[in-house]
Amino acid sequence: NLSLVEPRLTGPAEISTRMGWQADGQISLPRLRLVALDAVLTADGVLDTGDPDLPVEGQLNLTASDLSRLSALTGQPLAGAAELTAKGQGEIEGRSIDAEVTLDAERFRSGIAELDRLIAGDLSLDADLALTEGRPFIERLVLQASRLSARASSAAPGAPVDISLRLADLGVLATGISGPAQLQGSLSFPQDSIETVTVDLNFSGPGGTSARIGGQVRGRGRNLALSVTGNAPLGLANSFIAPRSIQGPARFDLRLDGPPQLGSLTGQISTSGSRLALPQLKSSIDGLSGNVTLSGGQARFDLTGNAGAGGSFRLSGPITLAPPFDARLDIALNNLGLEDPNLYQTSLNGTVTVNGPLTGGAAIGGAVQLGRTELRVPSGSSGSPGDIPDIVHVNEPADVARTRRRAGLIESGKDGAVAAFPLNLVVVAPDRIFVRGRGLDAELGGRVLLSGTTADVVASGVFELIRGRIDVLTKRLTLSEGIIDLRGSLDPYLRFVARTETDDTTVEIVLEGPASSPTVSFSSTPDLPQEEIVAQLLFGRSFTEMSAFQAAQLVSAVATLSGRGSGGLTGQLRDSLGLSDFDITSTEGGATQFSAGAYLSENIYSEFSADSEGRNEINLNLDLSSSLTVRGSASNTGETGLGIFYEKDY
Repeated sequence: NLSLVEPRLTGPAEISTRMGWQADGQISLPRLRLVALDAVLTADGVLDTGDPDLPVEGQLNLTASDLSRLSALTGQPLAGAAELTAKGQGEIEGRSIDAEVTLDAERFRSGIAELDRLIAGDLSLDADLALTEGRPFIERLVLQASRLSARASSAAPGAPVDISLRLADLGVLATGISGPAQLQGSLSFPQDSIETVTVDLNFSGPGGTSARIGGQVRGRGRNLALSVTGNAPLGLANSFIAPRSIQGPARFDLRLDGPPQLGSLTGQISTSGSRLALPQLKSSIDGLSGNVTLSGGQARFDLTGNAGAGGSFRLSGPITLAPPFDARLDIALNNLGLEDPNLYQTSLNGTVTVNGPLTGGAAIGGAVQLGRTELRVPSGSSGSPGDIPDIVHVNEPADVARTRRRAGLIESGKDGAVAAFPLNLVVVAPDRIFVRGRGLDAELGGRVLLSGTTADVVASGVFELIRGRIDVLTKRLTLSEGIIDLRGSLDPYLRFVARTETDDTTVEIVLEGPASSPTVSFSSTPDLPQEEIVAQLLFGRSFTEMSAFQAAQLVSAVATLSGRGSGGLTGQLRDSLGLSDFDITSTEGGATQFSAGAYLSENIYSEFSADSEGRNEINLNLDLSSSLTVRGSASNTGETGLGIFYEKDY
């Protein structure tokens, strides 16, 4: 049982061998056979200990029908089947060897995501390798996989090794970038040793990708002196920053001097007109341009951009390239527009600072002043059109699941607290915060301090009413109270109150709740039912005394205030009849009166009005020019009129 030797392994093992010793010092191993973990290893060979150079010759075969049984040995979740053959001869003390290696794998999976995407199942390798007096010699190496092919060869021991690598589609490594990529060049060993390798490589790919890599790799990779220059699409980074994504060009001129670590990297990366999508925030950064300078283990940023709604921002300052990624960033806002088409539109001015570790604990501070701000109270309580309802996916393809995961629509399943960042941010808007919708039209101003942390925002201060009104059918009420409380969210909390008196009744209308779904309530002194309050407010009479049409108007008004209506009853009728204007009102005596208007031609407009008591009137407007109009009217009571009107706007 293998578990007696290695606790991570289970199952039986069988080994058989035969060895021989000759009088002249030759040791032979004509047969070695090991069977374990659904794999068979056979080997045979000869070692001549009588020769000071220790000549050796042999062959090895390994056949594994289920590589997953070997995962415990490699530490990687292997899968598939493979057959490896290696045979060679040489001198151990003379440091010379010739070898032929072949490898065939089916349904192979290494457990390394990037490598598995390149191999995509099947793999073959055929190579003739040599080491002559310590000098490597690749006479021939051919690797072939579904999406990747590579070749390497050298004319003679010590000569440069010419290499060529081709990737069928770079999109398997970088989402959104499609097309073949190729790496060509040479590796040479100037010291006749594998200790130092001179690199001269050229890379080309889709989207204008190109790079020149030159320099030396010393001490078997322990020390580097490489330069890398070229261009590449920023989309190459998308697989590392998902669900965020970036598009645009990048130009780089970098040098790596010293051990293979970020602290050895110097140079500059620049971009122009790039776009960063932030799906979790339902926003994006457009026109991203500027430079990132690398030096001394830091990346110093100098970038400008906008949020797609006008204005701009500038980000500057350094970030350390090692955890916890300490930063000292200044973000200057210059009329930076922010917009949610269903909720708000505003602009920001000021400076925001980020100081400290970006893995958590960096302090966010500064002062921001809001420009003209339009806050829309939506007519319904549903979410934005971009919200996707819960969907059960049956037999979901892998690429669909990957897209949804990048969009943040699939829970990662990772537990643990989200990093929190202390806040000390002042938001100032002395005026020009306009709240409109559901009959509300108000202006506010104020100052808010956001403190606490990003995980638990504490907002102190509110935006208070400067002036405002609320319209309910033909009634216009002045607001007596109004506040906007951010409460740590971009969906602020609203409270607006309008009071009025009708006869001996005081009526109060309250619109309150989150801006995305506020509620409307009515109260009165003395206390009356909701429908009675609205009837007194709109028509100055009891609900039981209203006409049928007044009752319909009341229902329309309540629907508009509560967000269930858009345009009211008259608006719906106007649209369905195809009229330019349509209005239904009630006269002082309680009679129902309606009017309808339409354009008969480009410059002739006609309007007809009638009421439930039999009075009718028709009006006709003839536009002679943009400022001169002839108007005529006639009624069924015998009244007529004609006039010429001159109008001019200043």
